[in-house]
Amino acid sequence: MFYTSRFKRTLARYGVGALAICVSLSPDVGFSEQPCLKSAELVKKGVEIGDGSAGEVALYNEAIQLCPKMVEAYFNLGLALQKKGDYPAAEAKFRDAIRIKDDETFRIGLAGVLMQKGEISSAREQYDRVLEQNPKSVAALQGMAVILEKQQKMSEAIAMLQKAGAIDDSNHLTFFNLGVLNEKLKFYDAAATAYQKAVEINPKHFESRYLLGMVQSRLGKLEDARRSLQAAAELRPDDVRAHLGLGEVYEKLGEYGLAESSLRRVAQISPQNFYAQINLGLLLIENKQYQEAITTLNKAAAIDGKNPRVWSALGRAQLELGEMDAAEQNLRRAITLDGSNPYAHNNLGVLLQRLGKKDEARIEFKTALALNPELEIARKNLDVVGNEE
Repeated sequence: MFYTSRFKRTLARYGVGALAICVSLSPDVGFSEQPCLKSAELVKKGVEIGDGSAGEVALYNEAIQLCPKMVEAYFNLGLALQKKGDYPAAEAKFRDAIRIKDDETFRIGLAGVLMQKGEISSAREQYDRVLEQNPKSVAALQGMAVILEKQQKMSEAIAMLQKAGAIDDSNHLTFFNLGVLNEKLKFYDAAATAYQKAVEINPKHFESRYLLGMVQSRLGKLEDARRSLQAAAELRPDDVRAHLGLGEVYEKLGEYGLAESSLRRVAQISPQNFYAQINLGLLLIENKQYQEAITTLNKAAAIDGKNPRVWSALGRAQLELGEMDAAEQNLRRAITLDGSNPYAHNNLGVLLQRLGKKDEARIEFKTALALNPELEIARKNLDVVGNEE
């Protein structure tokens, strides 16, 4: 019964220009000169700001004007521009940094912005260059895994991450990404193991805890899922995903009051969340709170009026209240939008039976059973009206 939102599982892009660097006072760049010393101070101030703001950008530009060989200013300016979404300008600054000093960190930063520009082959070239010089670069292995995943080369991407994990088993994003890839391949046990490792390394990583809980729920490990999702909700009280996940787990555990509370929490945080409204409406139907269910489901319909499930649920609630015209209209609307929903056909059959239209009801019950032969309620309803040809 529970409908979950489809959040896309994406790889965390570790080592693609996420870390700013301060100045290393090296004699080969002429730091004995007063302008370069001033430039170094400006870079440090920019790194302290670190928000990609115009003020940070201005500090790096001033640092470059004072000392054109200040490689850290170019690199950090590239990071700031990347945060602002100005990827072409960021790329130019990363390339400027590489021209002054061919450094692994600078190439990884360049690869990251190239990926954001959609230039996957060029990004891969940068990671290849890094790995040629340093085969144990965890950041480059992470980046290569992202590229291979984009190219649908899942096994190769997993191999890259496994290699990164063997080199450094303290990097939680390596194991988080392993979880994401294994989950995409439906290797749920392996995904759970990887997410668990990520959580052990970094207990405050929300995504690892959340996805661990969802995989545990899928595997039927409901108490484990409850604990994982509760921990995720504590980390981010206003992130609706954890509360939606908890609602699903509570329902599976038969704890409908807690499930309802979780869904009401989501609706409070995000009133336009379709999944919270429809799932809350369905729970209210199960609790025989039909009028409130209709109110809630109407909110869901206002959010997504083309979703057949909401009209099917509305029709059932209205049927329970005896609002036959509205119920028939909504059940037929649900079937028009999606004729493969056996519950909508069964409920329409119930409505037609109550209206004395047994022949039409029989057709709907048979259709429901054809779509889902294990739908026992439809079989019982068919027996009531008579399984006549």
